[in-house]
Amino acid sequence: MIRFLVGAGALALSVSWVHGAPAASVIDEDQVSKSEQAAKRLFALDDKMQQNYAVTQRMVGEMQSPVILAMFNGVGGKYILRRHGREVAVEPVPELYQQMKSVSHTIVGVYEIVSPYFDSPEDGNWRPKLTEFNQMLKDGLATLDQVGMPSEVEQHCRTILEGGIKFTGNALKTGTFSADDYSAYTKSVWPSIAANIQLAGKLQVDHFEDLITKWRKEMGEEEWSRLYAIVGTAWAMRRENVHFQILAQMMGREAVNDRLILAESIPDVSEDQLLMLLGRIINDRGLATLVFGDEYRMDVELIGEATRAETEKKATPHHPALGTDWMPYEEHKLPNEE
Repeated sequence: MIRFLVGAGALALSVSWVHGAPAASVIDEDQVSKSEQAAKRLFALDDKMQQNYAVTQRMVGEMQSPVILAMFNGVGGKYILRRHGREVAVEPVPELYQQMKSVSHTIVGVYEIVSPYFDSPEDGNWRPKLTEFNQMLKDGLATLDQVGMPSEVEQHCRTILEGGIKFTGNALKTGTFSADDYSAYTKSVWPSIAANIQLAGKLQVDHFEDLITKWRKEMGEEEWSRLYAIVGTAWAMRRENVHFQILAQMMGREAVNDRLILAESIPDVSEDQLLMLLGRIINDRGLATLVFGDEYRMDVELIGEATRAETEKKATPHHPALGTDWMPYEEHKLPNEE
């Protein structure tokens, strides 16, 4: 072995001499290479852990029963009950919800067309889209009485559509508009939109509470007490989330952040993603119990306390310490509670 190393060193020396480079550079490169390989072996450990972690969290998520997955969609929401190896998916709320939503959203439809041109309406690039939307508003109004809405709801929708037609028609006629004009238009129809929102909330609550009451009766109290529910949402809909509120009311405060989880993500989260998250949470809690003696320790960023300590050390008058009171690992507050 000694002879081999000597021979290798002599060879390296002769090669470096031939190419005009110092022998030390070859040795340094060799050491760097060994260091890189050693580091890769360490990184490979974490790569393998992540692979096994993903497999386990999927397994744990898929084996849970019973589980309700509450997913946002454009028609009031979709609830999936996973129980005893079977799935039951229920959607949507009554069609009236979607009809009111479509009409009430027209103020947003107008905004998306005109808002880029509030400071330069003379540009005129908004005209084709607004012309199209103006006609769609007129078409919707022309057949509104054929939908079969309750008379009070129909009147609110009529007011909203007429307001949109008036604003868009005036903009097309005069070739101009302003942010103040748009604001005045939306304020004129807001009471009708507010009434639609109130009824939409009632339709969602009635629909899904009836559904959950039925599922609870089918389960019985012992199985119900083991229920997990996970609600998919996007950041803007986190606070006062409709489905989280419904499930929190039905499952009770002690379930919040324990068996009832709010999953913030991008819109259109998939069933698979929700199950993966559920599997991760349950899996992490088992690990945390064994490692830290605290089931909820891994519900919170592990390095968070160390980070806070370090950022507070580096606080300056320009970047003062936040002085945040951190919540305990286990807490049952709703997303909008202090």
